[in-house]
Amino acid sequence: MKKLLIYFLIVSSLLTTGCFFKQQSYNDTRFLMDTIISISTTGKDQASLKSTTDEAFIAFNDVADETDRYTSHNPNDLYALNQHNGQGAFAVGDHLYKLITMGKEEPYSAIEISLGPVIDLWRAHGENKTVPTDEEIKTALAKCGRDKFTLDKTNHTVSLAYDSSLDLGAIAKGYAVDYAASVITKNKAVTSALINAGGNIKVIGTKEDGSPWRIGIQDPRNAQKVLGVLALQNGQAIATSGDYQRYYEVNGVRYCHIIDPATGAPARNAISATAVSTSALTADFFSTLLFILPHDEAIAVVEKTPQLEAIIVNPEGEIYVSPGLQKIFTKEN
Repeated sequence: MKKLLIYFLIVSSLLTTGCFFKQQSYNDTRFLMDTIISISTTGKDQASLKSTTDEAFIAFNDVADETDRYTSHNPNDLYALNQHNGQGAFAVGDHLYKLITMGKEEPYSAIEISLGPVIDLWRAHGENKTVPTDEEIKTALAKCGRDKFTLDKTNHTVSLAYDSSLDLGAIAKGYAVDYAASVITKNKAVTSALINAGGNIKVIGTKEDGSPWRIGIQDPRNAQKVLGVLALQNGQAIATSGDYQRYYEVNGVRYCHIIDPATGAPARNAISATAVSTSALTADFFSTLLFILPHDEAIAVVEKTPQLEAIIVNPEGEIYVSPGLQKIFTKEN
């Protein structure tokens, strides 16, 4: 499941004068993982900022290549694994193995990384603006499930059942953001940074005046408005899943790209779900989960999960803001 998320960043200039030096800033934007990735860094030395940002993009690209199920990049990537279905054990890259292990072991059945056949079915119908039949969905779902792939921790291999395929759209982008952030934080000359991967965002440090980063969350039914603004502190990450970017309509019914494994059809229990955590991977994962789950179940998950806060908009447009965000989320009038 891939998701394209839109945020409006409300970030003041990072260029201020310190006691002994002038802070420098560096910004770069590239297209990876089917979305726009921007990295902004601030620190003492322009050359150091550029080299660190370049290294962060290299790290991001490594994850992007390894988890791309549509294009071949290297012999041990997700594309190669899916092509190897039904042929036994297959050695995969380190990033890929970690993410597949997470997909195998995480406790929520609403997140299923083996939905490749169902995603491909809806993708094909989306191109023609048609809806799959119940029989088509049933056939595709029969190729999915955690019993369709096994892992060998000793040999670092994955075995995938015949005609099955994995899709890491619910977690790969957040993982890539965390990985790029780990590169940036190793350079002590970088005092602050913001990584924005199509709305999967992580902040490092604070703005130069010490104030929090202000991140606007899009109104899911009006691209020109925001629901409100969140004030994020050092190390926090945010991700949103919604039905308002990647979708198509048939006879007035909207079909988004986020699939509910229980039905094999697009999820309909929310129109937007934003997760906030200290990990971009965690935020990415939970934004998808909270979008798929029934509203009451989603709220229950937020309330019982440490270091997780959320903003969920149900199909009726009602907005739930978890207690931990109520003081740092300013609603738009």
